[in-house]
Amino acid sequence: MTGEPHPAGPAPLLAPHQAAVLLDEVIYEQVLACIDLDALHQLEQSLTMTVADFESDADRAADLAKALVDRALLRLPDDVRRYLHVVGSPFAGCELCDDEAGQAARPAATGGASSRRPNRLRS
Repeated sequence: MTGEPHPAGPAPLLAPHQAAVLLDEVIYEQVLACIDLDALHQLEQSLTMTVADFESDADRAADLAKALVDRALLRLPDDVRRYLHVVGSPFAGCELCDDEAGQAARPAATGGASSRRPNRLRS
């Protein structure tokens, strides 16, 4: 030992801001992959054709259809979060999960292992 400080290791590849931008882009791409863009396009085309039956101006029909889809898309973030809140944990109500959680809590509460064998399979 010479008393010299050890090197801190290699320098980060990205600055924190660059890493945050990259992470944001990766998450955006993952979310976008969850959306059926072809189905949205087909819906907008179908709405355009339906609106065109009542609107003589084709450009106006396309604009109205786009506006209808845009309004629905703007509602999506709140609806998704409401749906996720209602659904809750994907494991809620799972008997095996509840049994394991109960068994894990019992030994901690009693200070020892449970004498009852776990009942893991129910039919």
